[in-house]
Amino acid sequence: MQQKKLIILLADISGYTQFMLDSATAAVHGQMAINALIEAIIAQVDIPLMLQEIEGDAVFLYAADPGTEEGWQRVVRDVTRKLDTFFTAFLAQLAITAESTPCACAVCGNFEKLGLKVIVHAGEAMFHSVAGRAQVSGPDVILAHRLLKNSLPSHEYLLLSDQAYVLMQSHLTDNFERHVEKYEGFGEVPLHVRFLREDFLKARDAIYHLDEAEHQAAVDDYLQWAAQSRARALRQQDDHPARKFSWWERLPLIMETLMGPLALPIYRRLITRQQRTRGARRER
Repeated sequence: MQQKKLIILLADISGYTQFMLDSATAAVHGQMAINALIEAIIAQVDIPLMLQEIEGDAVFLYAADPGTEEGWQRVVRDVTRKLDTFFTAFLAQLAITAESTPCACAVCGNFEKLGLKVIVHAGEAMFHSVAGRAQVSGPDVILAHRLLKNSLPSHEYLLLSDQAYVLMQSHLTDNFERHVEKYEGFGEVPLHVRFLREDFLKARDAIYHLDEAEHQAAVDDYLQWAAQSRARALRQQDDHPARKFSWWERLPLIMETLMGPLALPIYRRLITRQQRTRGARRER
């Protein structure tokens, strides 16, 4: 058991829960969406960041002090540079999914309402092991999770505690706003927030500025992901159901999975036509 300095990072997908119970297909398609978005975030995780846990629709990461001042400053720099990478990866996956899905279920029709909140806090934690699995715990870990519940009027933002902001400031852009939240046991907590709604809109619309070859590649990537994800999501729904499905509800989902490869040419034309319609509407 050892106490160390660390940076705690929580990436939380907002707006998801309400879609999961909206319709029979929403539970499966919602799980596909969340899986893809979480995987897009995790794909960006490398040293010095460590994955502590996937907490439903949130990812809990941390980076620990290696024990030297030079090493700690390198950790601070590398983690700070990763922050934009997480948003870029998330937004790219969300945008292609939102603009490409031909499905009109409650989830697929509302991908745009999903957002990403990234919480960053710096402090200390106790490093220990439970059943052979490394764990971090302590007041700073608790505070970082408390920061997920706040009064900010947005679903897309980067929120840093004052401790994290002071530590990372030299590597950050200057478009942060001051904010304060109050939490039981911690009192008033000074924070710094950067809202990212404009970043999301730019990422969403980027697909309409691709050339023909790039656009077709993006559509094909989406179709490949959808085919792979559908069966995985169905298995997950069987193992850990969001709610119990009747056989009449399961049947069309199974048929969709089995018939999906045969329908690829149809989906490709449908998605391209749908994107042209959406793109024209966005430009008005």
